Amino acid sequence: MEVAHLQLLSLLDYPGKVAAVVWTVGCNLRCPFCYNAELVLPEVGEDLPRVPREEVLAVLRERVGFIDGVVVTGGEPTLNVDLPVFLRELKALGFLIKLDTNGTRPDVLRCLLDEGLVDYVALDVKAPFARYPEFTGLLFPDHGRSPPEGMSDLVARIQESIAVIRGRVPDYEFRTTVAPGLARQDLIAIAGEIRGARRYVLQPFFLPEGKRLVNETWRGRPTLPVEELPRLLPELQKLVPTELRG
Repeated sequence: MEVAHLQLLSLLDYPGKVAAVVWTVGCNLRCPFCYNAELVLPEVGEDLPRVPREEVLAVLRERVGFIDGVVVTGGEPTLNVDLPVFLRELKALGFLIKLDTNGTRPDVLRCLLDEGLVDYVALDVKAPFARYPEFTGLLFPDHGRSPPEGMSDLVARIQESIAVIRGRVPDYEFRTTVAPGLARQDLIAIAGEIRGARRYVLQPFFLPEGKRLVNETWRGRPTLPVEELPRLLPELQKLVPTELRG
């Protein structure tokens, strides 16, 4: 596992649970509005210190009895080939596990569920499916290089993951960061595309001080006003139970 950071305590990242958070390195998308560029772009994160897996496990072992679970996020955790091994080790310590994913690897998701290694999944729905190339960076390839191999069927992979999650995960949420360029009609379209799901979460976009975007040309682009989001909830809730977080 390539781990960049371990947060020992979070009351927000795993709904209803006290959790630690593990950030993994690497992503197969290039969402231009993402502010974790050091986890996504190899040229930005090459000097980022890694936390050895053994050290992560040793620290978490000391948290047994104090926290309920561990959130594994990124980056995109399912890119790590030893993710199942890491999750088995967390399960052996008695932790609940929440996985944050972009949904591009439904085969990995199935394998994890086959072993009972995941208790909660949060899948990030970046945009309406018709706008996925724009909001995942595929219209702005990785600084002049080709999009990641095998991503031509991106939307089909996301839809497959959504179906797997809805049918098999004990608890889950689909969530959208209201990124620059997303309009009211986009959010309504997303809600329609996941109609009937258990939970849909909207997260206002913000850029922490000192962070860089994956695509800096998106800095300063206008976003939907935060105060408009609560007014949109009743319309979204006609399609899917929706909440505003953050």
